[in-house]
Amino acid sequence: MRRVRDAIFATAPAERVVDALVRIWAGAVARRRDPADGIRSLLSLHDELFRRIDVLAVDLDGGVHAKHRIMQYHDFFVARVAEGESVLDVGSGKGELAADLADRARAQVTGIDVNREALTFARERFPSTRLELIEANALTWEPGRTFDVVVLSNVLEHIVDRVALLRRLDEVAQPTRFLIRVPVLERDWSVGLRRDLGAFHFSDPTHETEYDRDQLVDELAAAGLVPTEIQQRWGELWAVAESRARG
Repeated sequence: MRRVRDAIFATAPAERVVDALVRIWAGAVARRRDPADGIRSLLSLHDELFRRIDVLAVDLDGGVHAKHRIMQYHDFFVARVAEGESVLDVGSGKGELAADLADRARAQVTGIDVNREALTFARERFPSTRLELIEANALTWEPGRTFDVVVLSNVLEHIVDRVALLRRLDEVAQPTRFLIRVPVLERDWSVGLRRDLGAFHFSDPTHETEYDRDQLVDELAAAGLVPTEIQQRWGELWAVAESRARG
């Protein structure tokens, strides 16, 4: 049934009909007496459409999300890792950044993640003698060795006790520095509008928090880390931090 439905709606005439109906519906919503209700309805559609766009953005670049190519945030990490250094990439996912650190920075990289499917993709897509991928939970995993650099790229926002994680990684990995990437909360004016209307206003439903500069600095300080560099780009904070204990 789903296959038949998808085939019907994928046709050009069906797309034109749906497009017209959505535009008519959106216009009717916009003319409601209560603008707050209308905005909530339109935001719901916006969020559903963006979820679909997010999926297609992976297909667009053959299994790797287009954000890696467009944002070029890998460059920030690669430029701050020296050849031959050991790197622990926590929450390495499908391995895109870990592979770049191994290939472009010529580092020895260990990536850990709890998602077996993502790790399988990474092993098949990015085979390298400088890249080791391990199925493990950073909250409990014991590396049994130290690393020069710990990478946390879009990881902290998914964690409830972020300070505890940072402290643990600093203790067990003993890196000279952390390279961190987190989302900014106030990325545009619609965030404030969503908050005023009691609507969900994080950029991802799996996020426990989203940041401003002060929150990031405070959490790093609570974990015994000192930021040496913070950039704000693409609605995110990209940071370098060093351990106070080894500084």
